[in-house]
Formats: sequence, C-alpha cells, structure tokens
Amino acid sequence: MSMNSGKFILIDGIVCSGKTTVIQAMFDALARRGLRCFRLQDWKETHPPTFAEIADYDVYFTFEPTRQWIGAAIRGEMSRDDEPYGGAELAHAFAIDREIMYRRLIMPALEAGKIVVQDRGVSTSIIYQPIQPNSLSLEEILNLPGNKLALQLAPSHLVLTSTPVETIVDRIRNRPAAQGATGVFANVELARRVDARYKEPWFRELFESRGTRIHTLDTSGTLETSQANAVALIEKLVV
Repeated sequence: MSMNSGKFILIDGIVCSGKTTVIQAMFDALARRGLRCFRLQDWKETHPPTFAEIADYDVYFTFEPTRQWIGAAIRGEMSRDDEPYGGAELAHAFAIDREIMYRRLIMPALEAGKIVVQDRGVSTSIIYQPIQPNSLSLEEILNLPGNKLALQLAPSHLVLTSTPVETIVDRIRNRPAAQGATGVFANVELARRVDARYKEPWFRELFESRGTRIHTLDTSGTLETSQANAVALIEKLVV
C-alpha cells in the first residue's frame, strides 16, 4: 500500500463465518483504548461521507457495499431475489461503489495517518464474482478501475475468518430469515466453493505480492472465544 502512513485492515470470509462478531469485538477493544471510532453504519446522510466531514476520528469502520448512491442500488435493486441483473453488472457496480468510497473517505483517511477497518472489499469481489452466473473473468474483474485502485492501495492486513464449512452450513440453515444471508451468500454449495477459493495459493500471492499480511482468525469456537481472538489480533495490529 503506497499510502503507508495509516493502517488499512480488511476483514473477509464466507457468510456466517463470524465477521460481524470479529468486527464488533475490534470496535469495542479500540474504543476501550480511548480511540475515537466512526462506524459507517451510523452515517444517516443520503450521500457517502467525505473524510473532511468526519476527520476528527482515529479509526473508521467501513463496509461494502455502502448504503448510499451505487451501494443503495446494489442493495435495493441489483440484489433482488428474482435476479434481474447478472454477475457482470454487479461486478461493475461493486467496483464503482468501491472507488467512490476509496476516493471520498479511505484514501484521505490513510493519508492522514488514520486506521481503517473494513468489512469485505476487493478480496470479496475476487473470490465471489468470477464464479457467479453471467459474470466477468477474474482478469476482467481485476482490471475494473475501482478494483485496480483497491489493489494499488492493497490493505496492510487481510484478516480471513476461518470456520469449517460444516459449521457454516449449520449456521446458514439455522440463521433467522430476518437476519439476511439471502441470495448468493446463503447458497450452501457456493459456500463450499468459496471456502476453497479463499485457501488457494494464487489468492494469497495476489495480496502478499502487494505487501499485505494475511491473518487467519479462528472463529469456529464459542462467541466468547471468537471475540477474544479478535481482540488479541487487533491489539497486535494496532500498536
């Protein structure tokens, strides 16, 4: 990552692998240390935030897709259950949403020496989108402008939540409908394919060759154990 004055920590993994638990535990741990933490989920404006609007924080917790502009279209229109849009359209939309957030918030935050912790990102597109129906090839996805930008500014750390697929399958099946996990993220067979792709050597090389350190975080145990593992990791990464 060329903007190395800040720290960019990307959290990724298959659905129901404990990302939400990990991120909340990290947020609580950093807040206890007295760091001022901004959560994108608390942003209520109709436009995505710019760094200038929220520059007085120390840590920025972001996620993809966003909830404004292109992100709102991805969530409310392009991810409908009747699947009117193919993988190619979604790949383009995610890349545009990603570039907007990088330019408005992530890049200036890192330039200012801030910490960014993000839930999903370009790593998710690399894993999921090439195997979606009617999508683009991996090479085409990597060459979309928003994805090229994200890889040029590859995260300092990529944290992959790790849970056996059998446990993931049980979590997906037992998850209340109100909590989501719909569409491609709830497909059990897809979960198996995705789990294998996260473990492929080419995926690690793609990020490690750009200076990213990859961490595997065990989230297969109890809620308390996953929280403790997350706190231990974030305290190691943020010194």
